[in-house]
Amino acid sequence: MTKIPLDEVRELINGVFEEEVLKLGIRFRLPAPVASRNTSDILWSKLKSVHPWIKHPCEILATARSVIVFALPLSAEAVESNVGGKEPSIQWLKEYLVGNKIIEKAGTRVAEELRKWGFKSIAIRPTHNFDEKTLTASWSHRHAGYVCGLGTFGLNNMLITVKGCAVRLGSVLTEAIVEETPRPTSEYCLEKRGMTCSLCVRKCPIDALSSWEDNGKFRCHSRLGEIARKYIGLLHEYADACGKCCVGLPCSLSIP
Repeated sequence: MTKIPLDEVRELINGVFEEEVLKLGIRFRLPAPVASRNTSDILWSKLKSVHPWIKHPCEILATARSVIVFALPLSAEAVESNVGGKEPSIQWLKEYLVGNKIIEKAGTRVAEELRKWGFKSIAIRPTHNFDEKTLTASWSHRHAGYVCGLGTFGLNNMLITVKGCAVRLGSVLTEAIVEETPRPTSEYCLEKRGMTCSLCVRKCPIDALSSWEDNGKFRCHSRLGEIARKYIGLLHEYADACGKCCVGLPCSLSIP
């Protein structure tokens, strides 16, 4: 089977993003990073052994041969606007909402194009695909991005990409064999690299990251719901976002 060059997929995704930039005027930090990994990679099984609720790609699309993960980098203006205070900025919330729609559109376009080439393909929605009680999801764009080589994890549980951790992620599963991306050879997170930072942990307004596995993630989810309900009248959509642990950091906009 012919291997599809990753550059073709990258060009398609960034083409969709560029169209939206022209239409909406939001200065997303393009080009968007894109990565791919074969579904036979052992890390998919290792991921499932650690997080059994996350499905192997072939449990979602039985004939999948590749996973494509891409990041939409939020604008520098949105990141800067969200640095101060304990409440998320309106611009951050708006880009969260718009970004989800654009990612869904890009994923759908890629899947449609791959299907035209004769490969079954599906795009996975960018968010709100988790169990409300356990806060576990059958798919994690962040973990898939790690397996595909898009980046490494920070202490904030976010994926640090070449465009930093202030990004939104999307995934496409396909029968096509897509050119693989080399994985990072070192940690991008300063703290995990052996340096002193942990700024993301300290920036959380409710200190959720210091006790994430105990009850931190539930307190974070509860706060996001409060934010969404507070601003729904202004935004007319459910913006359950905060982003304080992703802004004002050495890794917000790039690899530190």
